[in-house]
Amino acid sequence: MKTLAIIAQKGGSGKTTIAVHLAVCAVQQGKAVALIDIDPQASANKWFKARGSTDGLIAIQAQAEALPALLKKAKAGGVDFVIIDTAPHSDKAAAIAAKLADFVLIPTRPSRFDLETIASTLAVIQLTKTPAAVVMNVIPRGNLALDAKEALKAQGFPVLDTMISNRVAFSHAVVDGRSVHEYEPGGKSAEEIDDLFNVISSILNI
Repeated sequence: MKTLAIIAQKGGSGKTTIAVHLAVCAVQQGKAVALIDIDPQASANKWFKARGSTDGLIAIQAQAEALPALLKKAKAGGVDFVIIDTAPHSDKAAAIAAKLADFVLIPTRPSRFDLETIASTLAVIQLTKTPAAVVMNVIPRGNLALDAKEALKAQGFPVLDTMISNRVAFSHAVVDGRSVHEYEPGGKSAEEIDDLFNVISSILNI
């Protein structure tokens, strides 16, 4: 079993969006997936309840302190891949999730305020010595994202080449508990999630 934590200190970075769409993508790749939502807003768990069907995906709302027991239970239950969706502005919960994860994904938008939080997010993660990388969550036009990515790399931050675009399909799909793969199969959004999942699968050897 492999565990991915999605962590960012800045709200609105796209953590939950990436978490839920990655979860369905993994299920469609034949994996048994557990989505653990430790954000008090419980957006990922509410999305899951709206689905009305598990289809190989289970989800639960929990506090960070419950993660060790939940991960042990997931492993015993035959889960292949666990995704932990975290809350912003929560160093303690983020540190717990990072320590228990095999890899940490740090979504960020290419804005000054978002980029300025990367160092503090990585500082929390680096204490746990868990491998991590930034993924850009961008508007699908212009050079701002590429410029931001190169700036982060120049500062020594690990950044994935794969990017996620802020397309309307992501928002439309989650209204009734779907993913972009179910809302618009073969669309650009689904393709980007596929690419991200393939990168993570390669890193984690899922």
